[in-house]
Amino acid sequence: MEHDELLGPLYADHHTYLLSLYESLLEETHWDGVILTSGCAAAKFGDDQCHPFRVSPGYRQWVPCGDHESSYLVIRPGHRPRLICHQPEDYWHVSPTPPSGPWTDHFDLSCVPTRVAAAEALPGRLSGWAFIGEPTADLRAKDFGGVNPQGLVSALNFHRTVKTPYEVECMRRANRIAAAGHRAALAAFRADKSELDAHLAYMAATRQTETRLPYANIVAFNEHGATLHYDVFDSEPPPESLSFLIDAGADYLGYAADITRTHAATDGLFSDLTEQLDEAQRCLISSIEIGMSYVDLHVAMHLSIAGLLKRFMIVDMSPEAMLESGLSSAFFPHGLGHHIGLQVHDVGGKISDPAGRVIDQPSSFPFLRNLRPVSVGNVFTIEPGIYFIGQLLQPLRSKAEGSAINWDLVSELMPCGGIRIEDDVYVSESGPENLTRDAFASLR
Repeated sequence: MEHDELLGPLYADHHTYLLSLYESLLEETHWDGVILTSGCAAAKFGDDQCHPFRVSPGYRQWVPCGDHESSYLVIRPGHRPRLICHQPEDYWHVSPTPPSGPWTDHFDLSCVPTRVAAAEALPGRLSGWAFIGEPTADLRAKDFGGVNPQGLVSALNFHRTVKTPYEVECMRRANRIAAAGHRAALAAFRADKSELDAHLAYMAATRQTETRLPYANIVAFNEHGATLHYDVFDSEPPPESLSFLIDAGADYLGYAADITRTHAATDGLFSDLTEQLDEAQRCLISSIEIGMSYVDLHVAMHLSIAGLLKRFMIVDMSPEAMLESGLSSAFFPHGLGHHIGLQVHDVGGKISDPAGRVIDQPSSFPFLRNLRPVSVGNVFTIEPGIYFIGQLLQPLRSKAEGSAINWDLVSELMPCGGIRIEDDVYVSESGPENLTRDAFASLR
């Protein structure tokens, strides 16, 4: 895919940054060079078909086109990066479009017709080289000095949490694509269509198929919203529509958007609770400051959710007591969010430095994916939720804190499933930029 007038210069700066970063890290970790692979589709066991191909993220960070399997990027300090692109001659399948556009000027580019030819085009002596990715049969004869060496991989993962302006712009565009899909899916829900219809409307609006989307859509009506990773699409509408939770993203040049919205079918308690959680989420985002702990943001969101549970008379307990007792986690069982970029759950959120030292996981929050302090260049999600999950709530009936729960209200809300509001947030030097809210605003 060719870059436009904005992305072209941004990619040039991005490429320069990556080249400097890799050369520095290769020197620090004492490698002569590194080879990144695009990867290849894994074969299904006992079958002649393959799983959908997903390009390796390290390779994708350099290469905007992501359709070429068994291709390689060769990076050696002091030399232009070499891009060896596997361009098959095939009448069984459509061959991917050859790389084109101004970004290709930054590489020594060669296209070869076979996987074997791509592997043979690699440097001959590789004992001092690192290889990153999934090595295939074509590479078994290569004597790499290290495959996915921890020191280099950890350093690259650490630096991935800081996005370049090019990467942020790709994610702005991914959010705009996803926002259009959300609007189309909501229209299907309002028209009393099925979950499958809403899913298909989403894909039609984004012009992205299931294999292109960065993750499997969650399209949940009514009580299905209480299953956090609901992955079924009912083909018939429910007898009565109460609520709609959609967690769905989009891809732009390999960079992901990850957006969740919850909608009530009618005004009432669930609708009011949804609006209040939306307001609490926006308030938390506005409070983000450079250097603050993401864990502290998670705690602050727990207290806000506990405050809503008390305000709506769902739980008669102070927010602080709900947090301390763990009761708020029965309603908000997952983490506040995660880094996002080349992967939906992007890497680096649990390491403290380039050496890969792991940050201790808070025992109270076992599912929190981001433990890093907030830094300039971060892009992460903020996704609070309030759910009515029988598996988590029913055990509380026999505990002391269960007496504080208004079980009649819980029973009333259970058919609505749950609420989740998720935005992608970029931390600039001037503060947080909400990529998702801006994307929705651009549709009007």
